[in-house]
Amino acid sequence: MYLGLSVRDVRRSADWYRALLDLRVERESFAEPESAAPWDEILLRDARSGLLLGLLKHRQNPGEPFSEFRTGLDHVEFEVETMEELDEWRQRLDHLGIPWTRNRSHLLTFRDPDNIQLEFFCPAHKRV
Repeated sequence: MYLGLSVRDVRRSADWYRALLDLRVERESFAEPESAAPWDEILLRDARSGLLLGLLKHRQNPGEPFSEFRTGLDHVEFEVETMEELDEWRQRLDHLGIPWTRNRSHLLTFRDPDNIQLEFFCPAHKRV
């Protein structure tokens, strides 16, 4: 699976996602100022799942923070296997200094550097 996110600063976002999700850099591509390339990109890969996360800084990006109240992406949710794993993610968020809220007992909500809402979620059939 590939997920592409439009960000304001690809290096800052790449560092943040690498620290949170333990991703490795697959590729970096930075447009020269005089080139026709419309964006800079850092592509990250999760070795376990194969997830590719593309972080793109478009030249036309005005630099506004993300808002789920505009048409497009609402949030990104990661499913976890157990409530214990959800607690491990809570501890990791705390360790990284990432503010979070617990919406119900089975959902952690937090935001990335561009204000994109992310969640760790344990579905009902996996809660013990």
